[in-house]
Amino acid sequence: MIFGGFLAIPSVSGAAGAVASATGEVGVVTDKPALGAPRDPLSQDELSYALHLATTDGSIPDDVTSVDGSDSPQVLSIDIATRDVDSGERIVDVVLYDYTSDKTLLQAVNLSTGSVDSSSREGVQPPPSADEVDYAFSVFLEDPAASAAIRTEFTTVTGEELTSIDQLGVSGGSFVPDASTLGGDACQLDRCVEMQFRVIGGGYLDTASFVVDLSTRTVIGIQ
Repeated sequence: MIFGGFLAIPSVSGAAGAVASATGEVGVVTDKPALGAPRDPLSQDELSYALHLATTDGSIPDDVTSVDGSDSPQVLSIDIATRDVDSGERIVDVVLYDYTSDKTLLQAVNLSTGSVDSSSREGVQPPPSADEVDYAFSVFLEDPAASAAIRTEFTTVTGEELTSIDQLGVSGGSFVPDASTLGGDACQLDRCVEMQFRVIGGGYLDTASFVVDLSTRTVIGIQ
């Protein structure tokens, strides 16, 4: 997502620790920067350039949306491609998510040529970004009925009222129900996140009975 001339590049995995992982912001790079060797770690300029190429390519749907409803794809991960380790070109896999179609967008970006080599839309559910985990927590906390048990458990353990993600260590993963799951059928197609809440300096709260459907911004009970 672009904020005031900066590209917001979230962490690949869910937030962890006492405070949720912050979204990294780097300046928008639209011209090819200095490139590293094919297998070198990506520089910040290369990350931004890869994201620029991936999100402005004609393969991106016109009605694409991110988790918060803004008119841009959700960024899940940006990394060096591992398919052809002998390639002399700088190939980057950019994984995006379109909340309009509930599809993962896989963009193979060639930094050497400044183009997208291939694009595909899949129904797979990669791990959520830190931004998605943060958003899932806010959806959960803003639902009084769904969050009542966790709020009570948190108060019992800490003596405090749960009002912010900053009070917990929060991690999350993508959720797809299996044959033994009761509830959560919508998560066969929707983007759903299961979360773990750790009390700072203590143990984990019981989060096994719910997931957050980010596609509909609702909390779903499961067994």
